[in-house]
Amino acid sequence: MIDKINLWLARLSSLVAGIAIVLMTIVAFVDVIGRKLNHPLDGAEEYVSLMLLIFFFGALPLVVRDDSHIRVGLLSDLYRPLATRIEKYFTCLVELLSLGVLTYMIFDQADRLARFGTLSVHFLLPMAPWVLLAAIFTAIATWFMAQVALDVLRGREVQSSSHHDKAE
Repeated sequence: MIDKINLWLARLSSLVAGIAIVLMTIVAFVDVIGRKLNHPLDGAEEYVSLMLLIFFFGALPLVVRDDSHIRVGLLSDLYRPLATRIEKYFTCLVELLSLGVLTYMIFDQADRLARFGTLSVHFLLPMAPWVLLAAIFTAIATWFMAQVALDVLRGREVQSSSHHDKAE
């Protein structure tokens, strides 16, 4: 059951991030061509900003699920196996806690934007739904991070992305 939920959350994230990056590219392309013809796309900067927001937060769950974000281990080559395991447990828990706090903060920000009626600059769109969407995808990333943390605590390595693409 959890595998099916994960599959659909990953597909949703992939779809949303993919659509956002394609739309962002099209808008930027049309704007650049329009500028050369002295007819830039009206509101292109706002379109691109909103699509970048959706792309970033839509792709975040996929990066977290595959444990493919960047980590810097300055002295990790000098650790003994026990220290390496302890570091892995610690960093996993810190990442999970950080994502949880970030999720809360983004939901809180969406609530504030809704209460104050904050609008975008060019099209005067309400900003709360965009930030709420970012919060939802951050919550999905937190869900995936919880599963990564459980796998690490159980001593299992995170599975490759090719495994995640297949329904079981």
